[in-house]
Amino acid sequence: MSSSEPVVMTVSGFDPLGGAGVIADLKTFAANGCYGVAAISAIDVQEHSTGLNEVHPVDVHILQACMRSIFAESKVKAIKIGMLATRANAEAVLDVLKANPSLPFVLDPLVRATGGVDLNDVSCLEIVRDQLLSRATVITPNLAEAAALIGEKVENLEDMKRAARKLLEMGAHAVVVTGGRLERPVDVFADGSLNLQTLVGDRIKPEHIYGAACTFSSALAAGLALGRSRSEAVILAKAYVTEAIKKAYPVGTGRMPLNQFYRLQEFAESAPVASKSFH
Repeated sequence: MSSSEPVVMTVSGFDPLGGAGVIADLKTFAANGCYGVAAISAIDVQEHSTGLNEVHPVDVHILQACMRSIFAESKVKAIKIGMLATRANAEAVLDVLKANPSLPFVLDPLVRATGGVDLNDVSCLEIVRDQLLSRATVITPNLAEAAALIGEKVENLEDMKRAARKLLEMGAHAVVVTGGRLERPVDVFADGSLNLQTLVGDRIKPEHIYGAACTFSSALAAGLALGRSRSEAVILAKAYVTEAIKKAYPVGTGRMPLNQFYRLQEFAESAPVASKSFH
């Protein structure tokens, strides 16, 4: 690993299918010029065809041991926080953040997975709202997550703008309310100066895509680790996740994961084939 590859840590759930959670995070870090390390907070098992939705939290002592190991062996430059699942796990992460207050971190406050399963208990959500939110460099809630945090419905663009402002009032330093499920995808970015940017996109793929939120927040964390400003990191992360959605392809019969390595594949396709001589 070269000195140009900063270490980024993800704390989130493990999706066995690899489309979301820490596997998606690690692929995104690598694709954006960073070295990824992970502490798993839960095992998230979802089968779209059978309707199976299960979350199995990791014991907090295991999570703590993993995070201790990471900080003992790595020079972490940024953190991405996703699913935490339990209050104990949220408190363990809070302790790490208190011990490393200068580290930028992105909070993706997962409340429900794409498949519909609840990912946080109420007391965990309280820690996220009352403690983690005000420490995050950027938080990236979708409509449902923003609604859970502010206690009000968030269903359209005007609601998203209102939610972003309210989250800033609650202590957030910067917010991206993501609206990928709207008829026309749009995100709202707000920073501490209450300036709002509306980032509009186009509907690219059918609804069975998943992992976009994980990929976006991880790309944003990678940008911060590379020294980019919040606004620059947000814009580049959106451009990256948009292309990862465009280049997605099915790996089975279930939901379609994003293609985080599309740039590598494009490079491989464009590179000249080396001639080989056999003697």
